[in-house]
Amino acid sequence: MKIATIIFMIISLAIQNLGANYVYATAGPNTFDCSGFTYYCYKEIAGIELPRSAYDQGYCEEYEKIESIEELQPGDLVFFNTISDGDLSDHAGIYLGEKNNKFIHASSGKGEVVIS
Repeated sequence: MKIATIIFMIISLAIQNLGANYVYATAGPNTFDCSGFTYYCYKEIAGIELPRSAYDQGYCEEYEKIESIEELQPGDLVFFNTISDGDLSDHAGIYLGEKNNKFIHASSGKGEVVIS
């Protein structure tokens, strides 16, 4: 299967889960935390088992890192520093594409999977 097809399927699965409840330390199929959501989407579609925390996903050396926002491609994982704790990977999501620079994620603040 082509990479573009796999990415399309990962994003489609992510979008199918819009509105699913945020529950800390869960990885689907009905509730998710942020890293559980990325873990679930990639495992279900591509068989890729990502690490299970935003920190571990963001700092994982197994996968290629990008250097700038302009390099983002649909399906890339994005990580954010959301708390002052010294690391830069407290929250995870899936980049949807350069049209409006949106990403999909399980938001603790919103209490569900949303597009931001």
